[in-house]
Amino acid sequence: MPQGDGVLNPNIWRSQQQTFDWQGHRISYQDQGDGPVLLLLHGLPGSNWVWHLLWPMLCGQFRLIAPDFLGCGDSDKPVPYDYRLADQAAMLDALLRHLGVETYQIIGHDYGAAVAWQLTCRQAPAHTEAEEPATEPVIGNTLPEQPDDAQQPTDSTPSDTAENKQTDGPQALSMSWLSPRISGDHSGFIWRERWLSGPSGQVIFRRLVSEGLYGRYLERLTGPFSPLTRQRLRDSWELLCAHQGLNALPLLLNYRYEMPQRREWPRMTIPLPLQIVYGQYDPVCRRLPVIPQVNYQSLPCGHYPQEEAPEALVATLLAFHSSEQKYRNGVFSNLKAADQPG
Repeated sequence: MPQGDGVLNPNIWRSQQQTFDWQGHRISYQDQGDGPVLLLLHGLPGSNWVWHLLWPMLCGQFRLIAPDFLGCGDSDKPVPYDYRLADQAAMLDALLRHLGVETYQIIGHDYGAAVAWQLTCRQAPAHTEAEEPATEPVIGNTLPEQPDDAQQPTDSTPSDTAENKQTDGPQALSMSWLSPRISGDHSGFIWRERWLSGPSGQVIFRRLVSEGLYGRYLERLTGPFSPLTRQRLRDSWELLCAHQGLNALPLLLNYRYEMPQRREWPRMTIPLPLQIVYGQYDPVCRRLPVIPQVNYQSLPCGHYPQEEAPEALVATLLAFHSSEQKYRNGVFSNLKAADQPG
C-alpha cells in the first residue's frame, strides 16, 4: 500500500498496485485504510495517482479504493475496444463485490463522475425510507440559470430500467462529483478534445502528440494560482503513455455521446445525495448543468481540485459526507469536526 514517500512517488505507487481480473482484462487499483469505504474515480486523461495528495488526509478515517479505469493508468488498455460507461460501471461493481464491499461513498472527478452516474443508475435506491437531506443548490456565478422550460424531475435515465436495477450487492450511499464533465453536448469539452474523438483525430493524435503539447493542455486546465510543476507534468505523461495508453485515450473520449444533453439534466432525478465541487477557474466547468436538489460548492482552483486545493477539498468533502450520517444509518458517525484539516 502507498505510504510515506510512496504517496508522492508515482513509481512506488505503481509498484504497489493490486490487480483484479475482469472479463480477461487486468484492472489495477489501490485499497488501503479502515472505516467507511470511499470509492475514488479519476478523470480523463488520468489514473488513480491523481488522488495521491488526498491519500494521507483520508486513509486514517476511511477505506480508500481507487481503481484505474480500463484503458487508463496501469490497467489493461485494449485497442480496438468499445469503452462504454456501462462497462466501466460493471467493472466497478465486480471489483467492489470482489473486495467484499457492502456500502460505499463515491468521489468522482471529470470522467469519473460520468461513470459514477452510470454506476448508481444500475442500483436500486439504498435506504429508501430515510429522510432526504434538505440541501438547496448553492449556485456560483459561473453556473447557468435553470431553463424556463425545465420540467419536473424524472427517473428516466439510459440505465434506469427494471432489468438493469440491482437490489443486492454493493450500494452507493452518496456522491461528490469534482469538476464533472457529464453533458452529452460540447459544453465541458474544449475543441481539441472534440476533434480528438473523431476518426481523423485518433490517427493524427497518435502521431503528433508529445509531452510538451500534453503539458500545455494540462496547464490550460489549472487555475492561475496553482501551476503544475514540471515533475507533475512528466509523471502524468508517463502514466498516460504506460501500456500504449495513447492508443486508448481517443476511444475513451467518446463517452460523452452516452451522456444526457445539458438541457436534459434539470429533468433528472439523481438517486443519491449529491454534491458538485467545481473550480472557479476551470475552463471546462463554466456551464455546468443545473440538477435539482444538488449542493454546488466552488473552490479557488482550476480543473484539478484534488491537486490544486487538496486541503480545501478534503474539508468540503468531509463536511458533505458527514452531514449524511443522520440519513444513512450513522455510516459516518466517526467523523468529528476536529478531524477536518485547517
